[in-house]
Amino acid sequence: MRDFSEGKVSLNGFTWQVQEAPERIIQMLMQRENVSEIVARLLALRGLEIDTVDEFLYPKLKTHLPNPNTLKDMQKSVERVADAILAHEPIGIMGDYDVDGATSTAILKMFLQGTGTTVYTFIPDREDGYGPNAKKMAEYKELGCSVVLTADCGTTAYEAIESGTNLGLDVIILDHHNAEVVLPKCYAVVNPKRLDEPVDHPCRHLAACGVVFLFVVALNAELRKRGFYADKTEPNLMKYLDLVAFGTVCDVVQLRGVNRLLVKSGLQQAHLNHNKGLYALCQCVNINEPIQTYHLGYILGPRVNACGRVGKSDLGMQLLSCSDEIQASLLAQELDGLNLARREIEADVMLQAIEQVESGPSDRTFLAVKGKNWHQGVVGIVAGRLKDRYNLPVLVMSIEGEDVKGSARSVAGIDMGTLIMNALAKGLLTRGGGHPMAAGFSLTTEQLPAFEDYLKETITADKLPSGPAHLNADGILDLGGITWDFAEQLDLLAPYGEGNPEPNFIIQNVTLNYVNLLKNGHIGCSLTNTAGQHINAIAFKVADTDLGQTFLSSTGERFHILGTIKKDVWNGRQKVQVHILDAMRA
Repeated sequence: MRDFSEGKVSLNGFTWQVQEAPERIIQMLMQRENVSEIVARLLALRGLEIDTVDEFLYPKLKTHLPNPNTLKDMQKSVERVADAILAHEPIGIMGDYDVDGATSTAILKMFLQGTGTTVYTFIPDREDGYGPNAKKMAEYKELGCSVVLTADCGTTAYEAIESGTNLGLDVIILDHHNAEVVLPKCYAVVNPKRLDEPVDHPCRHLAACGVVFLFVVALNAELRKRGFYADKTEPNLMKYLDLVAFGTVCDVVQLRGVNRLLVKSGLQQAHLNHNKGLYALCQCVNINEPIQTYHLGYILGPRVNACGRVGKSDLGMQLLSCSDEIQASLLAQELDGLNLARREIEADVMLQAIEQVESGPSDRTFLAVKGKNWHQGVVGIVAGRLKDRYNLPVLVMSIEGEDVKGSARSVAGIDMGTLIMNALAKGLLTRGGGHPMAAGFSLTTEQLPAFEDYLKETITADKLPSGPAHLNADGILDLGGITWDFAEQLDLLAPYGEGNPEPNFIIQNVTLNYVNLLKNGHIGCSLTNTAGQHINAIAFKVADTDLGQTFLSSTGERFHILGTIKKDVWNGRQKVQVHILDAMRA
């Protein structure tokens, strides 16, 4: 790492560091893979083993998709479901209310219905709680189901799963969440994070939709083996890959290995517009260019998630499994409306939360804000935004009568998941769990004072990062070097996401011209260098930040810009645009 800041702090409160890679590795990659210097440099910065670079750059389903049956219980599961299909037994599905759950459930529903099977689906609303429940198990039994599949849930739903088993249902869990030593009492558990699965299993980091896709691949092969397709056309499973890409990107799992393969293949399928629901949603929000991970994660994903936050939770799954264009269009419009409502609710809660933070002491080591009847569907989003804004651990809580439900987001140095689990063990919470950077929890108003005291004792200044946090840059560019050809070279490393971040570059010594405040707090401008070259740029949702206010009042002063490089196609015109992440006075 090389410190670019030289003691300066950016407008967002960060120092900048430029990542460096060994020149020997860069030259080796250029020669061996026949790639440009910038692509070789970025590959080296990502720490890829030389022997894996070709698979990373050019993944192929035919050669790189793992055998589904290497996952424990997979063969057992597909044999049981194949039996149900051949015997015309109805099958129930229980999914989760996020994008991964919606895509997983939609894939299962469409495949099984394609075999002529009667399928019942259930995605709980937030008041129903996460995952399977005993009431729905009993309903499925009454409907004549013999098999129930769970998608993106079930691994730790012991009571609900056992209730189904006790009713005589063969419950098969298709999930990717962390498992405990003891698995639920059920027919089968297909989960790459089972403790008896190898930690280096190629499927280890799959999202649930990836697990479901492998299940469908294996089930299709089992049906073929049994002669099911002797008098009918075998389905094209490739058409499900757009949904696999959607769920994988939105669940923020690592985009390496199998996940990268599935997302890259899925984006290619998305361009063909097989899925009527996904196409309708793109049309609804005016996406008229090839879908990329950015569209999935930041434009389409929030709309499918919105129904699980502020609406009827199964609308996203209905859209993604819809076969009627008119119905798909109506569902897409409904989800778009729900997302608008979600944003309004989020903005209101965010404003109240900021007021609480700004009126409190300035030397806090964490932020804990709370309000009466704050919508549960947005507290996690608000926690994340506050964490980004103040660079501190954040807990956002909604008080509903005597009950308190919250969501937490953390920074480096504070393991929020462990903190919450320890608080639960001490009797300070009624429910809780999570990961180092994010957690959810419940408690009563009576427990609240003791819980806040525990946070003060646990989150101390010595555990927080000292000094300003830093942002990493992949290189330094002159504005004149940002061309269409340069942006196309970067595309070779796409799709970007967790584990394969989009390259950030420092663009030195530019002035801002034509600065405009856009809707939703975005700021658009033109960057100009000393040679008079210019390029359009945009900074998202920054109007009320120091960066935004500085840009809006800028009068010719020079800046260094940290941002990403995007291709922009409009009315057939090809341009390059900079998405600004941060800025520093030159």
